[in-house]
Amino acid sequence: MNDNGSIGGHADMSSGRGVNRCLSTEGDEPLSEAVVVLRSVRSAAGGIVDFECVSANVQAERWLGGEEGSLVNNRLLEEAPWVWDGGLFSACVQAVTRRAPEVARVSRQSPLGTMWLLARVSPCDDGVVLFLEDLTERMAAEEALRRDHDLLHAVIESATDAIYVKDVAGRYILINPATASAFHRAPRDILGRTDAELLGADRAAPTLAHDREVMDSGQTATYEGAEGGPGTDRIWHTTKGVLRRGDGTVYGLFAICRDVTARRRQELEREEEARFQERFIGVLGHDLGNPLAAVRLSSAALLARDTLPPEVRRVVARIDGSAERMARLVKQLLDFTRARMAGGIPLRPHEVCMEDVCRRIISELEPAHPECSVRLEVDGESRGVWDEERLGQVLSNLLGNALQHSPEGSPVQVRLAAKDPLFQRVEVHNGGPPIPEALRTRLFSPFHGMPPEPGKPKPKHQGLGLGLYIVSQIVTAHGGWLDVASSVETGTCFSVTLPRVTRPLGGPPGKSA
Repeated sequence: MNDNGSIGGHADMSSGRGVNRCLSTEGDEPLSEAVVVLRSVRSAAGGIVDFECVSANVQAERWLGGEEGSLVNNRLLEEAPWVWDGGLFSACVQAVTRRAPEVARVSRQSPLGTMWLLARVSPCDDGVVLFLEDLTERMAAEEALRRDHDLLHAVIESATDAIYVKDVAGRYILINPATASAFHRAPRDILGRTDAELLGADRAAPTLAHDREVMDSGQTATYEGAEGGPGTDRIWHTTKGVLRRGDGTVYGLFAICRDVTARRRQELEREEEARFQERFIGVLGHDLGNPLAAVRLSSAALLARDTLPPEVRRVVARIDGSAERMARLVKQLLDFTRARMAGGIPLRPHEVCMEDVCRRIISELEPAHPECSVRLEVDGESRGVWDEERLGQVLSNLLGNALQHSPEGSPVQVRLAAKDPLFQRVEVHNGGPPIPEALRTRLFSPFHGMPPEPGKPKPKHQGLGLGLYIVSQIVTAHGGWLDVASSVETGTCFSVTLPRVTRPLGGPPGKSA
């Protein structure tokens, strides 16, 4: 035993020969791991109380050495006390005692935080050769990956959507509680099994067809319906895609399924309710026609009497005017019902002069708006094959709106641009504030009327908000299209373009009302 209490090793141990190859470096590049040769220091009773450093490379000096001096020829616990609590000292003792390699992960505190090291300890005579590799970045990455995994697992487990993964054979390898609930089974009864095993071949066929389509294409796809999700008693909005390895090979399929059963049922109920309302409106409008006709005939007969007292004549005239307005509203309701439920507004086309129709409508509406004049401009021939009565509805509605919204004293312009041998264009223009931007997207929707301008009184007779909708349907039925332009500088202009010969089944390519 030496004076320092250690048992002398072989000559190559004391000099460090035999491990110099481990400590050498090529060029100026430092080793990526620390290598140090340690000789055991024993007590009088023979127990290992420390290790003396025989040789060490640059990394070992940096990680194990003290602030001053060299690690070589110094005691390990004196230079690096942290090895005792970190478990490194114990690993070295076990390697010497058992004469077998030891591997351990150890940590130490540094000015930059916790440093993790992988220690590989090999016995060598009465000591060890210690290899230390820096694991700090790897441990940080593993910890981040573990946190991400835990977070993703928590999200999947808490999600109300059914989320699952299948392997290429169609076996479920991952499911969340919502998926198990959809199958009405415990997770252990689902994992490792296929849809055919869980549902039967016939009921599973649509789901398997979706899976094959996604697997064959390699593209993410979305499906909605009662077939294709987990289980078969709900309606699912399902997104499916493939899972790939780093080399691009497909190893599975994932799916996210949202239960839209309640939403779809509500949509079907709303659609059924809308159809019922439209049928009701149609029946109501039809049944009101005969009583209104009787009222108008009776008022006309009374007004034809010369002996009718003036005060009675005024009352009858008021009755006749109200009945006429009611008749127009009923006609709008019937047109609305035909447009929505009968495949469009029916037409009876024949040769019509558009100029004559315009002059007739202007003469009917101008007296009711003495504060505004109407100017008609005709450019070219204005004859075509159209439904004259329906065109009168279009012009009456557009011109009536223009007169209502035009500033007092500002003329309304109606222009017939008829130079094109194939198309007839009708423009109705008025000044005043532009149509609000929020209203333009639903301008031709049913039951949405034009709002009055700020500062102007509300119209005495507010319509149903069907006028522009019916205009658009009539124009579409003629095979034409309808445009609107509105700005502060130029005012508002509605433009109707009709083919010379009516094509009820559709308009020109690329245009629609």
